[in-house]
Amino acid sequence: MQRDVLTFNGFVSNVRYTACLAEELPEYDLAEFDINKAKPCGKIIVPDGSLAYSKWVSPKRTRSYPFARLYDILNAPKRITVIPILKDEGADGDLDRIQHSTISWMNLLDIYIILAYYESAEKNKRKGQSEKNKLSKQMFFSDFVNHQINEIMKYKNSALHWNFNLIKTSFVDIYQKAIESYENISRKTGVAVHKKETHEEYLEKIVRDFEEFRKLSLRGSQGASLREVSVIHKNEYLSDGSKVRFVIHNYLGGTYYLTADEVVKECDRYIIQEAKNATKGLLPSLDDIKDGLFKLALFSNIDTLSLEDKPVEFAVRLKLTGKGLHDMLTMPCSSCELEQFLSKNTFTRRQVEVIRRLQVECCHNPKIQVQIAPNQ
Repeated sequence: MQRDVLTFNGFVSNVRYTACLAEELPEYDLAEFDINKAKPCGKIIVPDGSLAYSKWVSPKRTRSYPFARLYDILNAPKRITVIPILKDEGADGDLDRIQHSTISWMNLLDIYIILAYYESAEKNKRKGQSEKNKLSKQMFFSDFVNHQINEIMKYKNSALHWNFNLIKTSFVDIYQKAIESYENISRKTGVAVHKKETHEEYLEKIVRDFEEFRKLSLRGSQGASLREVSVIHKNEYLSDGSKVRFVIHNYLGGTYYLTADEVVKECDRYIIQEAKNATKGLLPSLDDIKDGLFKLALFSNIDTLSLEDKPVEFAVRLKLTGKGLHDMLTMPCSSCELEQFLSKNTFTRRQVEVIRRLQVECCHNPKIQVQIAPNQ
């Protein structure tokens, strides 16, 4: 089945969002902080306050819900995220590098980036993998991460300035450290990694012109965007509208690409919709919901949106579908509507709490709707 692909152009100047499903963050003292032992997100206590952090296990955004972790730190006044500059899973595994579009998203959200690299790993000995050149249990160089945390504590400018300077002045050096580290890991484990020449060719393009890195990464981001909008995944429940791609600009002239599951035209307004489906339960997982909300935090802060050079009115909606649901609910709604919907379905106590907090989230973020509906 082929869907139409709509391409919108938008402008974002700033992001303001209240995350009502954010978890309480575990706290760590900076003097004892080890990124490898820490939870996926949390709070680092420093002498004059605190920093909220999240960490990625891969620079690729589709792995292990990094957006759900970023959602959990959205409410903190100062936020950092630790991203591996690259992840080599061995010559028979994946090779992922950080993309400029990821940096743009962090700039937009005013999140300080810490570029990390892996210091140690083990040979993957799981069944079916032991004969392959694959790595597992990769561990960051924690001292290097802590050094950057200390530098951010002293830094007086915005995350945008920090991230720009980090990429401009330190990217190549950190990338080379990562290459050298993987060579050491390969020698210690006997696992072949991707060829050094592959990395050096990539770095040469960056050294020649920083703009080439931006264009190279955006082409990759755009390609991924186009691939995503052209495929309907098995577990997606999409019946309302068309696939959509966004070309977003910010006030610094940056350009990056986002995708949404679909867009629905209601009267003269377009609804940008993220869809999360539960194939077995009444609601999708909490991480799925947070992933969708994080994307909506960005979409809901688009200042202007146009289609074929014509300005359009829009709203954003998270559509949650599940098996066995009775009736449909669109939030924000009245207290009476909410209670009637809850009484018709056998939600767990935790699911009821999630739905109530989603109602509050819609009230705090006026452009957002959340719709819960059966998937059959």
